[in-house]
Amino acid sequence: MANKTKKAQVILAAIDESSQSFQFLLLQTNEQRGSFWQNVTGKVEDGETIEEGGLREAIEETGLEIESIVDIKGLGLNYEFTDTRQRKVHEESFLIILDQTWNVKLDPNEHRSFKWVPLKDINRDSVKHQSNFETLAKSIAILRHWGG
Repeated sequence: MANKTKKAQVILAAIDESSQSFQFLLLQTNEQRGSFWQNVTGKVEDGETIEEGGLREAIEETGLEIESIVDIKGLGLNYEFTDTRQRKVHEESFLIILDQTWNVKLDPNEHRSFKWVPLKDINRDSVKHQSNFETLAKSIAILRHWGG
């Protein structure tokens, strides 16, 4: 991965207390970034593993509290692409399972809105990028068989 920017893509799935079903957190990028819906994504800093960078990005972008984490699963999905700044990128995907939804705190420099979407309502139109949808779809398959 020499000379490649490392990024993490993170699915946050929380158990909704009222429905006892999983909800996915989706973030809407701000206008400067295109105003589209996605899951948490971010650059991994020097000295971090991709998993550590993904967790840090989830905390920074949403106000996630570590105490709510039940499990973290690598999804085995890796993407290679060139980003909008013409950097070569290697991205890996993770699922973080949480015991409850929370009052999300967005960074306005990156996102303008958020929503919790029930597992049953996730579809290809939920997010802009195909890689985000593939990561959501694999997470859904895992959660349907997850035993907690």
